[in-house]
Amino acid sequence: MTMTDIQSKPYLIDSVIGNGRILACLTASGELVRAFWPTIDYAQHINKTQAALRLNGAGELHVLNGGAFVHGQRYVPDTNVVETTYSSTGLPVGVVSYDFAAADLDVIVRQYHVTNNGSEALDVDLLYTTDFHMEESPIYQSVLYDNQTHAIGHYRRKYWALIGGADRPFGFQVGNVAQSLHNRRLNGYSGPATTLGSDGAQVFTATLQPGETVQFPIFIAFGHNRDEAAAALTSARVIGADGLRKQAEQAAADFLARGRRIATGIEGVDTMYRRSLLVFSLMADAVYGGLIAAPEFDPFYTKCGGYGYCWGRDAGYITTAIDMAGYHDIGRKFYEWAMKAQDADGSWDHRHYMNGDLAPAWGYQADEPASILWGMWQHFLITGDEEFLKVCYPSMERGAEHLLATLAENGMPKASMDLWEERFAQHTYSSAAVAASLFAVADAAKHLGHGEQASRYTSAAETIRGEVEKLFNVEKQSWYRGVNLFVPEHEYNKRKEAGLGVHTVQDEHGYDRFVADYDTIVDASLLGMSYPFALFDAEHPSVTATAQAVRELCTQKGVGGIRRYEDDHYAGGNPWVLCTLWLGLDANRRNDGETVQEVLEWVLDNQTATGLLPEQVDKDHGGPGWVVPLTWSHAMYVLTVLEHYGK
Repeated sequence: MTMTDIQSKPYLIDSVIGNGRILACLTASGELVRAFWPTIDYAQHINKTQAALRLNGAGELHVLNGGAFVHGQRYVPDTNVVETTYSSTGLPVGVVSYDFAAADLDVIVRQYHVTNNGSEALDVDLLYTTDFHMEESPIYQSVLYDNQTHAIGHYRRKYWALIGGADRPFGFQVGNVAQSLHNRRLNGYSGPATTLGSDGAQVFTATLQPGETVQFPIFIAFGHNRDEAAAALTSARVIGADGLRKQAEQAAADFLARGRRIATGIEGVDTMYRRSLLVFSLMADAVYGGLIAAPEFDPFYTKCGGYGYCWGRDAGYITTAIDMAGYHDIGRKFYEWAMKAQDADGSWDHRHYMNGDLAPAWGYQADEPASILWGMWQHFLITGDEEFLKVCYPSMERGAEHLLATLAENGMPKASMDLWEERFAQHTYSSAAVAASLFAVADAAKHLGHGEQASRYTSAAETIRGEVEKLFNVEKQSWYRGVNLFVPEHEYNKRKEAGLGVHTVQDEHGYDRFVADYDTIVDASLLGMSYPFALFDAEHPSVTATAQAVRELCTQKGVGGIRRYEDDHYAGGNPWVLCTLWLGLDANRRNDGETVQEVLEWVLDNQTATGLLPEQVDKDHGGPGWVVPLTWSHAMYVLTVLEHYGK
């Protein structure tokens, strides 16, 4: 695979479908570009898929996601079914497709409806080509035509996909498909029924009278072996695409029905609330219980470090939103997952795969284990589940002991990576998270009758809070972002020449490190002192001053919204949806409804065309700027709506 091949897939997608085991991504033109199975983070099997029409058995193939069509896309309201329309002034056909994952089968359904808009009968062929890299690998692939199910099969090791229509195809081919597209029925076997390679194609055909519509269903069935995939495909065919769509729509309706309902009277606010709940249903792994940050879109780390993992930090917010919205089973399953993923020393490292394994990482972050511990207590406060707390407390205690062991001489957590994963210091936000988690575990200990532990944890948390309270930067009227910031040598020298506080330290290996006494950058995460950690009262002078500093120094000129911090450059330095909502959540604690409304309006103005929330908003043009959808963005939206309207 060349770098050109790697970058040919879009970083940003327009819609996502799934069922907790399958997670699949589509572009606005209806191209299926990624499909993860058997968990929502691994493995991604699609290299390329394409649907095309041939009319009256001859002539040009019209690729549905190509330039011959104008595309429109939306979710069928309050479902995870994606509807894409394909219209053309130059062709006598109209096409509508419905893409979704079957509710109870490991099957992706692609349902194409083709209408004859002309005045004469029309022969229509649907050509569906698949190039699968099973198990995310371009090597060791095989493709076959399965005579039992009349389907194209792709496989590697224990990963199988069988792709078929409602019945046997009009024509098919495995291997070297591109050379045979001029043949209406392709070339059949053109050699053995199985070949080394990764591409296959099938043709389905129908004759349409004027005004008539025909349905071409495509089923992509997964299994750990040929028989499993064949059984899933057979079941899908028996139920039929219409039946499976009804089941998928009912599953979404049932999911929304068991959640907490909010009716603000503002249609856009309510619609996004329900869409956010449905996003949770897609991003919660049904196999293990982990929560994915976003569908992976950059596996080769060409633009970032990847997003297809579970972060404890994100999960603390996401599970709290999920619990507040009424999905206590998802919250509990996550914390059961977290207890299994916990390290022997009581910590949780950077990020994890859905099966609990440690994912590629670049540094311990103190707020990660703290967020999980804090979230465990929030789950109990919301659910009142005494059994959960008893099961969970040993894990909470180990986590708290780990955090105590990481405290530095100044009483704050030792230096670690910050929540944005860019710098190494004793961060104010991380300290607040650790303090809040120790208060939380202390409350849990007290509730369960462990007075001595409760006292120890409370004492340490109070010390951290006292140290954080001292870190107010009068010059910028904001908390310092942190202290003892590790900097490159040239930055150290620059600060030293300017008369700013710097010093050097020797790490445990004897290497000299260059350190700035203070990190003075105003950062949106400093709102965390108020929300969610409530380390200080919402009317505390430092809280209100910091909120004003964030608004003044982090607001993006033009499009609006809040950047992560005042000199942010990541992905172009755009405003973030979650940071903007963070401003609203802090303001809501002071009953500042005007700011909450302003924030919600901005978020709704910058959603995707399909109603998903990105991580960032393009600073020049508005609209999605990076990562779609970001689960944390949707969580902050749900938290904002519930905190403001739900109480």
